[in-house]
Amino acid sequence: MTAGGPPPVTVINDKDDHPDWTAAAHTAHDPDLGRLTIDPSPANGAPAALAHDLLYALGKRLPQGGETHGTWADSQRPAWDAACAWTLAHHIGHLIVCRTDRLTHARFRQLLTLRERSGIRLTLLWHRPVSPALTTLLDETPHHIIDALPHARVALEQTEHPPADTSNPGQHPNSEPAPCQDNGQWITPHTPLNGVVVDRPARTPCPGAAGGTPSASPSPHGDGFTARDVLTVRLTTVAHPLHAAALTIHAITGADINRLALTRSIDITETATAVKVHDSTAHRRCRLYPLPSWASPLIRAARIHGQLKDHAPDSPLFPLITAQGGEQLHLTAAGIRYALGSTQ
Repeated sequence: MTAGGPPPVTVINDKDDHPDWTAAAHTAHDPDLGRLTIDPSPANGAPAALAHDLLYALGKRLPQGGETHGTWADSQRPAWDAACAWTLAHHIGHLIVCRTDRLTHARFRQLLTLRERSGIRLTLLWHRPVSPALTTLLDETPHHIIDALPHARVALEQTEHPPADTSNPGQHPNSEPAPCQDNGQWITPHTPLNGVVVDRPARTPCPGAAGGTPSASPSPHGDGFTARDVLTVRLTTVAHPLHAAALTIHAITGADINRLALTRSIDITETATAVKVHDSTAHRRCRLYPLPSWASPLIRAARIHGQLKDHAPDSPLFPLITAQGGEQLHLTAAGIRYALGSTQ
């Protein structure tokens, strides 16, 4: 997703498997600067396990068995689609992976595919002497090998320009919600904000959200502030970008399942600072709602997910999770103990 292609792969050859090398990789972990370090789970043989490791490193919580519909997370392509969308949405520009000498050929290829799709800088720690297996894996991939710890530290600390997609430029400062005490109780929807009604010329298709942004910023609802603050933290942990975005839009606007089903990529502004909610298929009183800064990465991830899947910008953004009365979305809401309601 970058014009010039991703940087060459960096292989850090820790041939003696010394702990200082791994410690340096862990020290380099700083998502705020666009650097993410992951340690692959050695005992998990699931095809999507490496994508799960990346999602966990990004602070996402995978659906648990019996808690929510976890089929997508257990499937390799959907799990990697989610991991790639979040990588771009959170502006991760440098991915550092430890213990790559223990990865299977398939998982190694998954990392190289992520690099191609997202344009990130990829640094691999290889904790044994360079072998023909590594040479074969990287045979057609531009790469260089570093075998001195001082040089490795410099490479690990490199901060790549965040690979934001071209239709979502800029990073929103202080976009993460503040830490808060979560007692695990259910949260019920609050009275939604009042959006701005958007006029539509007669006999014309309903336009997207581009060109209009409400002047008023969302604000907490008095006595609901604590619960709302807890909810924002929970929403940032939802692992699937579409589930996270749909629940976020519901929490802010009160849009029910039918209105969420009408939402398109073009109904989100390019900077993910506002969203249009359609009143019905008649589109006579659609409303534009401002989005708080913490919600921008969640909404942006949904747009990026659609782009990765080559969906048309004017096609529905949430077709699968709003089907059958929003069953999947209700299950995801139950997983974060949020009462998904129909408040519009």
